[in-house]
Amino acid sequence: MRWTERQRAMLREMGIHLWAPEAVHDLAPEATVAAPAESAAPSVRMRAEPSPAPRQRAAEADATIARLPGLAPADWLVVADPLDDADPQQQQLLDNMLRAIGVALVAPDRARRAVFCALAAGPGSGATRAGEPAALQAAIATVAPRCILAFGRTGAAALLGEDVPLGGLRGRIHRHAAVPVVVTFSLAFLLRHPAEKAKAWADLCLAVGSLAEASTA
Repeated sequence: MRWTERQRAMLREMGIHLWAPEAVHDLAPEATVAAPAESAAPSVRMRAEPSPAPRQRAAEADATIARLPGLAPADWLVVADPLDDADPQQQQLLDNMLRAIGVALVAPDRARRAVFCALAAGPGSGATRAGEPAALQAAIATVAPRCILAFGRTGAAALLGEDVPLGGLRGRIHRHAAVPVVVTFSLAFLLRHPAEKAKAWADLCLAVGSLAEASTA
């Protein structure tokens, strides 16, 4: 199967232009996916899903988080700075990046769903806020993700306890409480530096590969 025009448009939105013959494979959780080089053509399928009914959160989760929408069991957890309401491009870019690996913030089942967890309190986006370490841990316990995506240096530091440049963290799989963690650039940085989106795409593919590898272990 070849890329559809919709899939091409989604990758173009991320600043990635296909140049070689493409093979698209359905990305089931149990599939084995090798993490490609930054220049390799991706082998995933985008999929939009209808809205799910929210599930009851775990009893031990932080009370502040309990009042906020978005928490539900999901295979993917996105940890990042709060989205800027004044810049809708951040939300659009995040949605496009997630759809490009076959998941969405609104999806009917945990295998295709991602939960966005902002690292600081603030208005907008309806995302779960996790400004304190205990709140972040409660969110992770509630969502029980199989893979965590850390966008930006702040997200990486919150999960890994290392406030170091992203260059030393990208390109490899880390662990937080036995859950694979993949670090990539912040959304704001990617919007300012669109040429780096190809590297972010490689990070996403690494994350997909880590989840698939865990499924076959």
